Amino acid sequence: MLNLDKINSSFGSLKDLDLGGLNKLLSEHINPVIKFALIIGSLLAVGWMFNDHRVKEQGLSVQIAQAQGKIAVLKARDAAVQDLNNFKSSLPKKLNEFELITLISDYAKLHHITITSLSPAESKDMGLYDAINVRFDALSGDFKDMALFLRKIENSDFPLRVDSWFARKEENGKIILNIEITAVLIHS
Repeated sequence: MLNLDKINSSFGSLKDLDLGGLNKLLSEHINPVIKFALIIGSLLAVGWMFNDHRVKEQGLSVQIAQAQGKIAVLKARDAAVQDLNNFKSSLPKKLNEFELITLISDYAKLHHITITSLSPAESKDMGLYDAINVRFDALSGDFKDMALFLRKIENSDFPLRVDSWFARKEENGKIILNIEITAVLIHS
């Protein structure tokens, strides 16, 4: 335990303090005392400025980290939008029933195929896409033209599929085709 009486007796009492002697001592050594006070004051000011600078630096570091997080989110959003646009552009071109029939007629003319009968297009909503079915009968002069016509349909820029086809050769050398085609229209 701390013994206050012992400490008080070694320093003396404050009443016994010689202020005149202390004043004389300070006046004789005023320059070192002022220098000491200035050094202590400067150290305190530097410490205060350093602490203030450290606090500001931490605040700026937090703001930089938040800004970098926002930039990363924006870059991720931009990349996702670009990926979505790329995906949408890779989807097949849209085609309605009238355009589908016109397209088939154009392919038939290109390969010397005569369409003799055409069933109306049936459109079925399949949820994410519509399926359009077309049935038709056609005449071809030779097997090669028929094969090229079917290949042109399958390799079209549009999402077309030959579901079924049947061909028979008549006595006059003509080939009669029965074809069923499905087109897919993706909803977007």
